[in-house]
This record gives sequence, C-alpha cells and structure tokens, in this order.
Amino acid sequence: MAGLWTAVVCASGAVLLAGCGDNTADTAQSQQAATRMGGALTAAVAQRSPWPVWSGLDFPYNEPPLAAAPAVTFGISQLTQSATQTVFSGTHTLPSANVQNYRIGVFLHNDVFYYQADAVVSIAAGGSFTVTLPRSVGAADRAVLILYPSTYNPMSAENCNAAAGTCSGRITTTTKLSLPSDPSVLTAYTAAYFPAATTSANPQIAGLQSLMNTPLIQGGPYGDGRLIRSFRDMDSAFLYDQALAVIAFSQAGDQAHADLILNAMAKLQGASGAWVFSYLTDGEDANAGVDMRIAGSNAWFGMALNAYQKAFASVKYLAMSTRLHNYMLGELIPITVNNTSQKGLRFAPTNYAPGRAGIYALEHQLDAYASMHQYYALNGGSQYLTAANALRSMSESLWNGSRFLAGYDANTQSLNTSERYLDNYSWSVLALGNTGSAGQKFSASLASVCDYFNVAGKLDYPSRKVSGVVGFYDVIYDNVPSSAPFVWSEGSLGAVMAMRQRGGTLTCSGNAAGDILESMNYMVDKLHNMPYATQNGNADFTSSGSVAGTAWLYYANQNKNPYAHF
Repeated sequence: MAGLWTAVVCASGAVLLAGCGDNTADTAQSQQAATRMGGALTAAVAQRSPWPVWSGLDFPYNEPPLAAAPAVTFGISQLTQSATQTVFSGTHTLPSANVQNYRIGVFLHNDVFYYQADAVVSIAAGGSFTVTLPRSVGAADRAVLILYPSTYNPMSAENCNAAAGTCSGRITTTTKLSLPSDPSVLTAYTAAYFPAATTSANPQIAGLQSLMNTPLIQGGPYGDGRLIRSFRDMDSAFLYDQALAVIAFSQAGDQAHADLILNAMAKLQGASGAWVFSYLTDGEDANAGVDMRIAGSNAWFGMALNAYQKAFASVKYLAMSTRLHNYMLGELIPITVNNTSQKGLRFAPTNYAPGRAGIYALEHQLDAYASMHQYYALNGGSQYLTAANALRSMSESLWNGSRFLAGYDANTQSLNTSERYLDNYSWSVLALGNTGSAGQKFSASLASVCDYFNVAGKLDYPSRKVSGVVGFYDVIYDNVPSSAPFVWSEGSLGAVMAMRQRGGTLTCSGNAAGDILESMNYMVDKLHNMPYATQNGNADFTSSGSVAGTAWLYYANQNKNPYAHF
C-alpha cells in the first residue's frame, strides 16, 4: 500500500517498497546479518526442477524484467538434489575457445551470502555447465551463481568479507534483487532455489504456499511456525504480508499454513501486544533498535486474526488478538480535525522518524476501523465498537467533499492535500462502503482512479514477452501525473475490487474492472506469484513475485473483500 509522507517514514535506513504501511526492502537485513554466520544446511529430500528458477537472461517466473537479453546466456535448466549433494546444470553461450577464461562462483543466501569455496564446477566448450555442491541445499536458501572472468576475484568487493567467506546483499539498480556482486562486474549471473511444496489447487494459494521456504521458528506458545517470504528474491517478512497471507489462507480454508504464520507471530508478539514493521524470515527484527510499531500493519494483522477466527470458528489465537486490539485501543488519541473533536490512530507510538507520532494516516484509520468492527462482531465488548465508531468518524473527517485526503499532521495542524494515494480511493470504499454515514457519495470519487491508469505495463523476457498490461500506479504529487507510469499489482487489484463494488459502468480508457483483472492475470509467473510491479524506474517497486500482489489477486479473483464486516 502507499503510505503517508513516505520519504520521512522510512528514515530508519530501509529502502521503501510500498510505503510504510506495509513493505520495505531488505537493506537492513544485510546490514544486521553480515556479522553472522549460517548454521548447518537443512537436509532435504531429493527434488528435481525442470526449469530455471531465476536467471538474469531468461526468467520464466517474471522476476526481474530485463530491458533486453544479455550478451551471454547463462541459465540453470535443471536442479537435482539428494541428501548428500546438489547439482546445478545449465547452459551458456561463451565462445568455445574462451571457456577457460571464465569461472563460476556459487553463493548460498539466507540472511547473508555465503561463498561456497568447495563447489566443483565444469564449464564445457559445448555450451553446458554443472556446479556440484557436496551437500543438500535447504529450502530456505537461495543459490546465486555468477559467471565472471578468471581475472576477477568475487570476494574482493567492499560488501564482502573474504576471511569469513561472506558477502552482504546489495540491491542493484538494474535488477532490484539482492545479489552478492554488482552485475556490472560479471559476465552473467543466475539464481535458483527450491520453493516450498504446495498443496492447493487454487493457483494464488499455491503461490503463497511456495513462498514459505523459510526457516522454522521454534518455541512459540502455540508451537513451531514459519513466516512467509514477502518477495521471492528477498529475506524480508513484513508484518503486513504476514497478515495478507493469513487472510488468504483463512478464506481458502488452508488452516495449516495460516497456523504456521500465526504460530511464528505469536512468538514475536511484543510486550505491548503489537508487532514491529518488518522481520527477517528467521524472525529477527529487520530494523533492530528502532521502535517501528506501525499502526496500519498492526491493524492488518488484527484483521488477519479476525479472519482466522471466523473462518475456522476457532478461538485458538484469541488471547493474542485481544492483546493486539487492546494495544490499538491505547493508540487512539484525541485530536481536532476541521474544528471537530476526533479520536484517531497515530502512525506510531514513537518518533522513530521526525514527527511520526503526530501523523494520522487515512489508511491506518480504515485498517483499524475494520479490525475493531470485525473483532467486536466476533467477541463483543462495547469498547471495541466504540473504537470502531470513532475510527469511522475520524476517517470520514478526512473527506473533503470529493475525495479522501491522505491524512492529518497534528505536528503542524494541517491536512495532507498534496499527496494523492491510489489506496485512499480504493481502500476507503472497501472499508467504509459506497456511502458515508451522512450520505456522502464515497464511491463517486472512484472515477479519479483513472488518473493513475497506465496501458503500457511491460514484462519483457527472452522467452516470454507481455506488453500492454493495464493497471494503476501508486501516487500523484501536487496533481502532476507520473512521467513514467507502471502497473503496481497490489494497488491495481484493490482498485479493481473497489470499482466492482461501486457498480455501474466506470471504465478507464475503455477498460472495465473485469478487463483490468484479466490483463493483470497475464502477469502471473510459473510459481503462481504476482510480480509486485511491471518494469519501472522506481527503486521502491520491485518486479519480484510478491505476497502482496499474489494475495490481492486471490481476493480479486475470488471477490473476497478483506475489509468486509462480519
């Protein structure tokens, strides 16, 4: 989701992906993890993969989009694994006479890249190669293979520690992926992993299941669990994405995978009852030392706990849910908006970034309104209904007669009129309904989503070219449309759902909600994941397969509104 005052929100040093209601990239992960060494690799049953899992030249899983095929083909065509070894087999297009001038290096990645010095490599003049590791590769590991001139030392980069045999990840501008080496110094590179096993016949649920190739988190009050990987190529596990996945699993009746996430999150719940904004996949705080208890993402997790309780008629996690909702009750602060007293949910309880505790984002009010209302419907308690009513009133106070404003800054006692976020149009309708409590026509504002519409979304690979993807981008500043629009899957799918809820004949450039949804389904990769965005020049929007895109695609395809009242 798009956040409020995003440049300030992520001043902790993490790269922003979706605005600080939801996701940031894993820069902080690599900084923390560079000082740690990995333990023994997890043994796995023999597995075979008939396709490349990720390649810088030809990637059938839609991450990342490349402007053009690289000069040298280098890709994995087969992964074979037993309890004692892992073999990567692939092809290259190096000139046969020059094969001896090149080397292949192997890194295994979880929180940091570990150089595999004992890999046995064979590069054949006929255009094939094999890389053999004398061990099995755990499901939580991602292997990166780099092809480089023999004169280059892959451990010489400033992000590497040659003595420890590790390299911290770097997010590259060309790929937006976490890699051990800058692609500019390499001849080619590719990556592979064994995705988690899937059981669901629904493609989006299967896609989410495959993203749970993460370390086991043990010792929680409800048993062992796992977090879901927010992006295919990263070790980020954002709170918002955990919520999205639990909601989707619950709606689909997949209690086992919902339990895994909730078990892990139960262990991570803070003393206050809240969670921090982002974790590593092993459960460590991705922004250690910074109190980032973001209101919106916590409210989404409240919605997830409610969805689970309703779907499975289970109070297993009710104590955890009650602690969270009581925490949010304490975060409702009396303020005055447009000369009217309100109670609003502040962005965070601390100024982890300047002024943060004084900001009241519309999105967070909507999220908490839904969470409180759902919790009350399930469990009663007049204080939760009172809070839900206050949050609705606060949300409606940000309606200016034609659209919702992004939020209110109590530090300056001013409304945010300059930033127009796509989610403020769609999520307000999904949460509050088409009509306000005083008859306001909220759904009428949805015509403005067309201001964000783009008909030129592009996914471009040597093996598969998809162009003309239609959808929406994220934000407009000072009413100036983007000069480089793209298609943002998460936000576009929310807009599709709001357009359908509105009803009528709203179209953008002739495209109705169904047309947009059909187009976006073409973006889905072979592991059933939805890329977060089409090709773009915005470093905040990766093209990796994502929880957010995949979960919202499930909601849209199944017409299941996560904000719905119970």
